[in-house]
Amino acid sequence: MLRNQPAVELKRALTKKNILLWFSMVIFLPASRFYMISKGYQFFEPVEVFQETISGIVPLLFPAIVIIVYLPSFLQEQRNKFITYTRPRIPLRTYIASKGLVNAFFTGVVTFLLIFIPFIFIVYVEKHLGIINYSSPTENVRIPAVTFSQFLRYGDLAYGFIYSLWVAINGVVYSTIAFILLLNVSNPFIALSIPFLFYHILNFVTGIFHVAMFSPLSTIFPFNIEEQPLWTIFVPFLFLIAFLVLAFVFTLRNDEKEWMI
Repeated sequence: MLRNQPAVELKRALTKKNILLWFSMVIFLPASRFYMISKGYQFFEPVEVFQETISGIVPLLFPAIVIIVYLPSFLQEQRNKFITYTRPRIPLRTYIASKGLVNAFFTGVVTFLLIFIPFIFIVYVEKHLGIINYSSPTENVRIPAVTFSQFLRYGDLAYGFIYSLWVAINGVVYSTIAFILLLNVSNPFIALSIPFLFYHILNFVTGIFHVAMFSPLSTIFPFNIEEQPLWTIFVPFLFLIAFLVLAFVFTLRNDEKEWMI
């Protein structure tokens, strides 16, 4: 039953409304930023343009962006008591597990494309269009290295793919936490706000204690600080994973009658 239900939920999620939403997120969010920086900025390499393109609004709203990929559809089913009507046909745990898998899948794909498509366009397509005017670096100019620049030694494509995958993995974790909280918190606004609040409060706290290298924002979008060892990106990530595991165990131990469905 579990093998078939995710396929059913995948097809159900592929509505015109959702596809339009995902397309808008993947194309227009980076495109608006790219337009802003296309004039009046000095760049030496395409990778710099890419990093600046996904700075700004995407890092600022990242938890909110990944949450709206799929969870509004699930929340609507909660509010309409649609899930209750599925119990006679499908075991509730199977149905919820399928929803969680589909949420993770679409969030991962959309988040990955949100980063990877701008990378491909800027690094491989834009140079033929000539939208960005690149300057030649002088001896006194050093192009700053940021975390994940370590992968540039393996080629631009390897860097773009690995970094996009890292952002997608974080997106899946944040959206999965929000999904589990929707099952356990009576107020959906609070459930969906907790990942966003964690993200920004910890950014604030790490700033106060001058350890920005452990900020959730700087470990996912590390373009506001100098290059850090790769192990630093796992500090807030492992904290998130620990919270996710605890929330998952709590949900499994909860009786189904206590789930907010």
